[in-house]
Amino acid sequence: MTGEPGSSRLGGVINQHLRIFGGIRVLTSFAAALTGRRTSILDGLYHEYSFFGARNKQAEGNFVLNQKAKSPIITAYIALAIAKAKEVKEDVSFVELFCADAYYAMVASRLGAARSVGIDNNRDGYADADKVNKIARFLDIANFTYQDADINTLGTKDVYDIVANVGGLYHVSNPEAVLDKSYAMAEQFLIIQTVVSLANEAPDYFEAPAPGWDWGCRYSRQSFDALIKAKGYDVVDRHFNILEGNARPEDRGSLYYLIQKPSATSTA
Repeated sequence: MTGEPGSSRLGGVINQHLRIFGGIRVLTSFAAALTGRRTSILDGLYHEYSFFGARNKQAEGNFVLNQKAKSPIITAYIALAIAKAKEVKEDVSFVELFCADAYYAMVASRLGAARSVGIDNNRDGYADADKVNKIARFLDIANFTYQDADINTLGTKDVYDIVANVGGLYHVSNPEAVLDKSYAMAEQFLIIQTVVSLANEAPDYFEAPAPGWDWGCRYSRQSFDALIKAKGYDVVDRHFNILEGNARPEDRGSLYYLIQKPSATSTA
């Protein structure tokens, strides 16, 4: 993995704050209870669930390699955001937009979020409310809810301490508007992950639909980073790596950002 400026301080800060998480102790005991347990409820999903102590047969194709690239960074950002948010308030809320099976919303619950929400319109038929809620029950995620909705229909009152838009921006034709909406929904932190093209390095590159697709969009690494900088966001950490599961250079770049809102002021 290739780090960006700011990445070197991330590990130390995370280690400092993870020590205060009661959620880590919960995860440890729960993992011990689930070790070796496997069920068809989790089989065929995009993610593997060893984080929760469960075993499942992950979906075939590029999902295995891509989760190995994305999950460590996204999970670290969630952990740090929750830790810092808890310096301001104890009952931290979290939402995962474009959540699919709501994997990261459930990770956030394990890491100490008092309320965790997954939002998706299930346009591709991958995981409806019934399926996602069954996963949550199996993993004993009690403080989780699933909302079947399109992000564009959400009102200005739909706000959370931490918003994660990890994988949504490259699926839409209006990514900047969705980015703005995601930022507006966050009271303390915004976590972003998106796919970028390695076939184009132009600082102003943007294409919709994505090359070779009839939907979505694509930025270059340089142009998406320029967009984030133009927004004037307070970027706590940024990261870039390669999605080894994707063959086309247009699909192999992955950018990550942990963004802090001005309202996220520590009382410590």
